[in-house]
Amino acid sequence: MKYNKRERDGKMRYLLNNKVYDTEKAEEIVKYTKPIEHIGLLFNTYPRYEHTLYKTSKGQFFVQVGKCLISDILYPDKNYIELLSEDDVKEILNRLNNIEKYQELFNDLEEG
Repeated sequence: MKYNKRERDGKMRYLLNNKVYDTEKAEEIVKYTKPIEHIGLLFNTYPRYEHTLYKTSKGQFFVQVGKCLISDILYPDKNYIELLSEDDVKEILNRLNNIEKYQELFNDLEEG
């Protein structure tokens, strides 16, 4: 999926599917790190990148993928967004074990 970005005072605006996603106007939900596969000639590697999860005022979730946590020329920083469904966000919050944020956003937890 292609996107266009525009930086404004350290915040980013992205144009995706004829809609603007602005990290300054969206609510920041949580920051986390996640590996991204890099396909190599001999083997694949999985460096970790910063991810920031946002929610727009219209309820759309998106994640901004940014800086590589390895200081290496082989793995440049990234700067793009991906749209997420509620199920995607629930899965992320489950993996992070972020009970408070999950309950704040979805309020459908029950006792196990």
